[in-house]
Amino acid sequence: RIFLSRVLEINVIGVGRVTKACLPYLAKEGRIVNIGSYFGSVAGATKLDHCYYEASKFALEGMTDNMRRSLRRKGVKVALVKPGNILTDMNEDYGESTTREVAVDIEHAITSSNPKTRYYPGKVKGYQSRFVCTLYEMLPTW
Repeated sequence: RIFLSRVLEINVIGVGRVTKACLPYLAKEGRIVNIGSYFGSVAGATKLDHCYYEASKFALEGMTDNMRRSLRRKGVKVALVKPGNILTDMNEDYGESTTREVAVDIEHAITSSNPKTRYYPGKVKGYQSRFVCTLYEMLPTW
């Protein structure tokens, strides 16, 4: 129960609070770039051990879509970065891609005159993150 609260507090509620606090400072052409995960599309692949994390990333996707649609009239552009298995100290066993790949997409989301709504840096089990996410989103539930 504590773990669930902590995961949701960091990955969902914290993002909402920080965004809300920063909104007055975002002028026209401001940017919001949220960092999600391919687990926002791939639920259940790692069984119940990952359930809370996956749920938090699904929630972040919904929040990001809401922000993008709600802030469009104010000229604020909102993007979601959904990395694959990135090699970090926390993910040494499964990391397949570098943090540099993620940084390149974050930089594009911030500096581009026409940023994408979603970025998919990295790989998952050797496949591009975008392919894995699209596949899971299109497959029927089972």
